[in-house]
Amino acid sequence: MEFRLIAPELILAGLGLSLVTLGAVVKKNSRALAVVGVVGSLAALAVVLANFGLTQDLFSNQLRHDAYASFFKVVFLVILILLFTGSAQYVRDRRMPAGEFYALTTLATLGGFLMAGSLDLITIFLGLELLSIASYALAGLLKGDPRSQEASIKFFLVGALTTAVILFGISLLYGLAGTTSLTGIAAAVAGLSSAEFPLLAAAGLFLLAGLGVKIAAVPFHMWAPDTYDGAPTPVSAFLITASEAAAFAVLLRLFAVALPSLAERWQLILGLMALVTMTYGNVTAILQTRTKRMLAYSAIAQAGYVLVGLAVASPSGVSAVLYYVLVYALMTVGAFTVVLLLAGESLGEEIADFNGLSRRSPLVALMVTILMLSLIGIPPTAGFFGKLLLYRAAVDSGMVWLGLATVLNGVVSVPYYYRIVRNMYLEQGTTTAALTPTVPIAIVLILAVGGTLLLGIVPEPLARVVAAISLTP
Repeated sequence: MEFRLIAPELILAGLGLSLVTLGAVVKKNSRALAVVGVVGSLAALAVVLANFGLTQDLFSNQLRHDAYASFFKVVFLVILILLFTGSAQYVRDRRMPAGEFYALTTLATLGGFLMAGSLDLITIFLGLELLSIASYALAGLLKGDPRSQEASIKFFLVGALTTAVILFGISLLYGLAGTTSLTGIAAAVAGLSSAEFPLLAAAGLFLLAGLGVKIAAVPFHMWAPDTYDGAPTPVSAFLITASEAAAFAVLLRLFAVALPSLAERWQLILGLMALVTMTYGNVTAILQTRTKRMLAYSAIAQAGYVLVGLAVASPSGVSAVLYYVLVYALMTVGAFTVVLLLAGESLGEEIADFNGLSRRSPLVALMVTILMLSLIGIPPTAGFFGKLLLYRAAVDSGMVWLGLATVLNGVVSVPYYYRIVRNMYLEQGTTTAALTPTVPIAIVLILAVGGTLLLGIVPEPLARVVAAISLTP
């Protein structure tokens, strides 16, 4: 039974090793490697969906296979499939080492799998390091680009410090509880004396700070704009979606399962962090002129929205986080795919590169408009319903001020998303040549935009699925 439940992890591990080997054989055929990656990821996705309703603790309670972990695995695999499908042309044009790119992305996803299903601090750390080390290498894969090298170095240095912070928090928790098991920590924490409580609070703050770096929450966001802007575009999309989703998966399980006794304190801290993060991200994004840098600050703001659900710490808050993580993945991958499309013409780096896109490719411009509207949170897109769930969860839990902050920040975000739409329809571009997406990029855009519209127009099926997912010790 255990091997059936860890089959997706085994498939990803085998896929990653296979891609390394194939990359050495077919060095210049990035499309063939992408096809292998998509097929392997689809196989893993099929197994995850087949096992979705099962719940079991594995390997002496180190891992838990449940609907919560399975949902995040679905999100990771959807991101992986879309990125593999749309990135082959970019990898070839930029002369990136294709084998390394596809293998590292696969292994980073495997790290996300371990993080989502971990019931032990040691397993969480192993998954986090697998994800992080692969991400450091991915950020620097454009070896001839100084900005890519700068992004990789900054990411690595901040990541090394973050590892030390997280390990210190783990050591404090272990010293207090005598175990690294999340359920064991919860039981031990319940019996701690008031004299030991400051150490427990310190452990929680160290872990929150370390994982706050991974989700690029303010004030731990310093690395994100430079890294997302300088990294290869597919890598930026992966870091913003899959890497942040994995950190959110750990944060939710850690605080809900291991540290529920700190709920009153970390609810306020997370609420304030959500407020500052979404506000800072939105305000700073207005000032940007580079596309990826604007999307980086947008990602910081979106992390603030997701933190609202963590701060609420209720079943409705968990459901809202799950819904929004999937929706945000579709919106962001779609937006970065358009940047990949423009990169084929050496465009997309600047927001001004979107000028006149509606005359060059009306359909692509329409898709971009839908994605921007969803990122703002305007109906009938999925972004609207996701923010509505977060707002309702905050209000129902008594944190009305946080719900109102979410709504107001949606208004604040309008100028920088609207700028792209305005440039596409109202500004004159430097060229009028038709822009035709390749078949893989067209597939990714259709899936991303179609999913964004479908989950906004008919949100009930996914809403019912996430409402049935619970976090239990």
